[in-house]
Amino acid sequence: MVGEPPSSIVALAPTIPGDVFTTLNDPVAAHAELCDPGGDPAFPDHADRITNRFCQDAKPGGVVPTPTSLAEFLHVLDLDFATPGGGNGTDGNPAFAILGHSSALTARKVSSITPTAFVFSPLEPDGTVPLDYIFVAFDPGESFLEVASYSPSDMAVNFYLVLFDKACTATGCGPDDLLTRNQVTGWSNIRIYESTTALNNTIADCRQCHIGSGRDVPDVGDPLILRMQEIEAPHTHWFSTATTGGQALLDDFHAAHGTSEDYGPIPAAMIDKADPALMAKFIDAAGFGTQPNPFQSTVIEQEVMDSAPKQPAVNVPIGASATWTASFSGSIAGHFIPMPYHDVKITDPDKLAHMTSVYQQHLADGSPLTEDIRDVFLDSGLAEMGFAPLPAMNGKELLVQQCQQCHHAKLDPTITRDKFLVDELDQMPRAEKDLAIQRIQMGVDSRLTMPPPLFRSLTQADRDRMIEELSK
Repeated sequence: MVGEPPSSIVALAPTIPGDVFTTLNDPVAAHAELCDPGGDPAFPDHADRITNRFCQDAKPGGVVPTPTSLAEFLHVLDLDFATPGGGNGTDGNPAFAILGHSSALTARKVSSITPTAFVFSPLEPDGTVPLDYIFVAFDPGESFLEVASYSPSDMAVNFYLVLFDKACTATGCGPDDLLTRNQVTGWSNIRIYESTTALNNTIADCRQCHIGSGRDVPDVGDPLILRMQEIEAPHTHWFSTATTGGQALLDDFHAAHGTSEDYGPIPAAMIDKADPALMAKFIDAAGFGTQPNPFQSTVIEQEVMDSAPKQPAVNVPIGASATWTASFSGSIAGHFIPMPYHDVKITDPDKLAHMTSVYQQHLADGSPLTEDIRDVFLDSGLAEMGFAPLPAMNGKELLVQQCQQCHHAKLDPTITRDKFLVDELDQMPRAEKDLAIQRIQMGVDSRLTMPPPLFRSLTQADRDRMIEELSK
């Protein structure tokens, strides 16, 4: 174990500021932006699947689909579960995998009680990827989906954020609206934003995690990549009946959700068929098998169990792994995105038991859910999950660990966010440093707050050290 954060660190409510997407185009302009043919006379026939399906009005007589639920949205993309009792990626069903700990946009929301569900195109019978494959990521608690869609004409994966409204959007949605089965129905006002739009100047920028494949593709350069840090078996934080850790996560999930409740897009009868190996195989076949800073699941899990024999079923006391520590040191130094936590479980046993009971009560009597069941994180593990700084970090180290993932020179130099580059701090103009200081001092309810509370937890002393460094 690298070390525990100060006792004053507590898990912030995993919330996204209400103004976070105000800079994006309105629905009409967003559709025009998505469906700009760019001189292609056959548009949208040659586009990736999501653009093709939602830009049909570019063709004479074409109609734009208006899905009002997650199921309808997946149907538009040919990702609906045709045979709910069938196989994972067979019997007309898409492939799927379920993740209990994430380094992505919604990382502070994802755990065994509210995991991320990935639904994606199955491999062809000969093991090759479909011509226009697509991935959809679903998380509870927010009115958006994340999508990766391959464009055969561009030979690249395009990344999208799909926003939708619900009846509660104008007045504010609560746990019963977005953390129960109510989340997946009652949709309206679908709008789709690609990572090449103003989206990349928000905290939802796909590039901060998906940049850099190391592949030189003609006419494309270095495209964005599909990420799966735990591509190596036993895929530590992924649900699976085939692994000890995966079964432990499933047990925690079923304790809250039972065995008869669908989860996001996945029918209840199929949840135990979740298979990270299918996703790993697909990502490898798509050409992304060599991942930046991969999580070495086999050796890390063994080292954790050697240090704490009750792992993974019991995650307190916390485990330790020298292999993990070496990789984690690289992530806190800003070389790559945060390393997933070393233990299988990221949850506090007492918090998880409480939220499990709360959700069980909701299922049992149909009463509205009033608590945010995502608040289950183990506070003493926050630093090693990448959400809080390590003890005794100086101001420069804090800026690197807290900010560099979204503020470095390899991202988009044309956006305002990239005027603040932590890896070029010594050359940064005084005005930019002063603006960063203002952002660090902001409340947590603004999209301008640095660092976004969705990603990081800081004490006032941490903020003071960052400000002191920026004041030099």
